[in-house]
Amino acid sequence: MTRYVATIRRQLQEVFELFSTRYGSRSTVAEVAGRALVCTTLLEHEMLLLEQSPTEPEKVEREDLNRSAIVGTANRGE
Repeated sequence: MTRYVATIRRQLQEVFELFSTRYGSRSTVAEVAGRALVCTTLLEHEMLLLEQSPTEPEKVEREDLNRSAIVGTANRGE
């Protein structure tokens, strides 16, 4: 699974570079691509940690996920 996320991250890196070059690094589309790249990089890092960890991964409650999604949206200023 980590291998797939790494592939997605590399593709998003290319997309980010393309959008930054074509539309400018401060364009909305480049910023969104950059956020996607950051999220994928964080996901890849977490998956690597899980692979290295001998313990069982902690379970995340659905309520916690919903709360973090709401906070993420609120911080975008939309």
